[in-house]
Amino acid sequence: DESAISLSFKVTYIQADESAKERAVAICRRATTLHTEECLQTDSSMYCSGAGYTENGSKGTTTITYGNFGTNGTLSSGDSFDCDVNGDGIFDSITERFYYVSDLDLNSNYAVLVYYNNVSGGVLSNSATFAFNTVDTSYLGPQATILQQLPTTSQWKNVSLISTDRQIKDEAGTVRVNSISYAGYAARLLTYQEIDTYCGLTGSSKTNTGDLDNCNYLLENTIYSSSVNVPVGFWLESVYSFATVPAWVVTGNYRSVMLASVNLTDFFGVRPVIEVPKSSILY
Repeated sequence: DESAISLSFKVTYIQADESAKERAVAICRRATTLHTEECLQTDSSMYCSGAGYTENGSKGTTTITYGNFGTNGTLSSGDSFDCDVNGDGIFDSITERFYYVSDLDLNSNYAVLVYYNNVSGGVLSNSATFAFNTVDTSYLGPQATILQQLPTTSQWKNVSLISTDRQIKDEAGTVRVNSISYAGYAARLLTYQEIDTYCGLTGSSKTNTGDLDNCNYLLENTIYSSSVNVPVGFWLESVYSFATVPAWVVTGNYRSVMLASVNLTDFFGVRPVIEVPKSSILY
């Protein structure tokens, strides 16, 4: 009857309006395409070729696919998202690609997402590398030169860190630096613990080749796929528990999380991590 038709119209209108509201407040939404790279490495034990991305390898293809579409309502390691970090209203599937890593420590209402590429001065870079610090001790934390490569709050004005003052911990979770300031930056460095949550780093030395084979979204745009990509990987925020010279890095050659001397300038870049309220993610 006429009242039933009217009610049906009202329900449809309200649902559509709520959906529009969700889209309006969303910072990140699930990707509809996945990033790929061709494996141009040939080593049988290292890089993408060592992971089986060859015609005759275990993957049966040279095409590397990064991340996954995921399951609606659930966040899993490697879920691909497009995030409108610069606030222009566009979810760019190429330049604004992020991957879910884990929930934020001590605040499960926030998700930690890592960018698909390294940056220099907040801008995409497949060539820039930096030292963790030049004082030869990781227990001072990442130096200003590293932090200055992260996107600023004016470059990525649509995201922010819960706290710009952070403690730097080792792989065991012990605080080694009481305070490092990320003031003015919209992103930070990834931690050892955030990777370990779902990627399951193994071995007593925590440096086993292939540890990241199930988390290769961390290796996109590194030497993992091609020597054209200069960076071997990128620095983590975390330092080492048993010595002050090394800090932790993600490496595309060994496909692992390993240790590197903090003064190395030619191998590791900077990869931003954002902290996003789950209420602002369409998943």
